[in-house]
Amino acid sequence: MTRAEKILNGAAYWGSYYRNNPERFVNDYLHIKLRLFQKILIVMMFWCTTFVLVACRGIGKTYISAIYTVTRAILYPGTQICIASGTRGQAINVLEKITNQLMPNSPELRAEIEDVKRNGTNAYIKFKNTSVIKVVTASDNSRGNSSYKIAVYG
Repeated sequence: MTRAEKILNGAAYWGSYYRNNPERFVNDYLHIKLRLFQKILIVMMFWCTTFVLVACRGIGKTYISAIYTVTRAILYPGTQICIASGTRGQAINVLEKITNQLMPNSPELRAEIEDVKRNGTNAYIKFKNTSVIKVVTASDNSRGNSSYKIAVYG
């Protein structure tokens, strides 16, 4: 077996491992220590086709959404994630959590991201693996965006 084949086999092994254990990916790659309930939420977000979190103020709904979107974008190259909210400001909060809280703590995450734009009309994060996290306003005009949809409500 050549060196290149060994590297590809190792990447396939770890990719499969982290897709089955996203909470460990968050700990190992993003350097985020999650509480038990947050680990359960991340796992359920990956396992379920439809996931709804109804929680009180201050529990970290936007934060856990930011962690999920980044993890999904890295582990599944080419993923298109659309964050929809009643106002653009609420949806842009997820991007701000990624850029202001997650990126400073993880050099690996900074290396994955190609471009970040957070202005009022065009807000997105592009990854080097062709995944994109974009923001839209939840309205009739945004229904045409085909991607994983994350709805954020205040």
